[in-house]
Amino acid sequence: MGLRLPSLQALLVFEAAARHMSLTRAALELNVTPVAVSRMVARLEDALGFQLFARTKTGLALTDEGAKLHVAVALGFGQVSDTITELKSRKEESETVTLSISSGFASQWLLPRLERFQHAFPSVNLRLQVMASRLYGPLDGADLGIRLHKPGSEHDALCFCPELIIAVCSPGYLAEHGPLDAPRQAGGHTLIHLEPTTHTWADYFELTRVMNHASAKHASYSDPGLALQGAMLGHGALLGWLLAVAAPLNTGAVVPASDRLVETGCNYVLECRTREPSGSVRKVSQWLIDEMRAELAKVAPILASLERIRSGALN
Repeated sequence: MGLRLPSLQALLVFEAAARHMSLTRAALELNVTPVAVSRMVARLEDALGFQLFARTKTGLALTDEGAKLHVAVALGFGQVSDTITELKSRKEESETVTLSISSGFASQWLLPRLERFQHAFPSVNLRLQVMASRLYGPLDGADLGIRLHKPGSEHDALCFCPELIIAVCSPGYLAEHGPLDAPRQAGGHTLIHLEPTTHTWADYFELTRVMNHASAKHASYSDPGLALQGAMLGHGALLGWLLAVAAPLNTGAVVPASDRLVETGCNYVLECRTREPSGSVRKVSQWLIDEMRAELAKVAPILASLERIRSGALN
C-alpha cells in the first residue's frame, strides 16, 4: 500500500517557515512572496486537519503537532540531501578520466608518474588515448587533451608547456660522436627523423646554421615514443620537443646534442572537452599542470645554457 503524503512542495515550504519561524524569511529563501508561503502553509494545514503554527502577537510559534512534524520533515530532507551528496561524491570518485596525449609524453613523462597519480587519485580510473601523430584536432571523446596552440596561448590558464625543439642524444652517443655543432671526423652523425613532424632536420639546420651534417646517416620513425627511445639507446640524435624530453633531460637519459634550440612561440595547452568539467577532471588537470611546472623548473638550467633561435614561420 502506497504512502499518502502531502505534496513535497508544501512540506518544503513548511520546513523553511518552521526553521526561520518567519514567513518573510522563508519566502526570501524560496524566492517567492510571503503571501505564497502563507497560502501554502494554510493548504497544508487544511490537508492535514490540524494547525501547524499558532499566530501570536510576537510572530509565529509551532504548535505541538507542528513541532513534531518539523522534526520529521527536517530529518527526512536532511537524509535525502546527505544521500544525494554521497551518491554524487561516489560517482565522482569512481569516475574514469580519459586523457589524449602523445606517445612520447605518455612513455617518458606520465607513465613514470603513474604511481604518484594513483596515490593522489585512488578512485579515479585513468584512460589514455595515445596519439602517434601531431597534437592537433578535437579531443574525440577524451575529457582532457594536450594540444598545440598558436603564439599568445601562454596566457591561457591551462597552458602546459612551451613548444621548444631541442636536438638530443644519449650521453654515450655524445661522448662518441661529439655535438652536432662540431662533429668528429670519423663516422659522422646518425639523424633520427620523425614523420610526420612540424619541424624537420632540414628546418633545424637552416634555422641554427649548423652546417656539419653532410655525411650524416638517417633513420626514420613514425612514432614519437619509439623515436625518443631510439635516441635514449644511443641510436642517433633526435629533434625532441620539450613536452616529451623534459623528463629524460632531467634524469640524464638524454643530453643536448647542440648548443642551440628552436623556440616557435607556440604552446601546448591542456584542453577540457566541456566548459563545466567534473570535479575529478578539474583536479586531474590541476595535478598535471602542477607536475609539469615542477618539471619545467627543474629543466630550466639546462635550457638556459642553450642559445634560443626564434621561429614561428615553420609551424
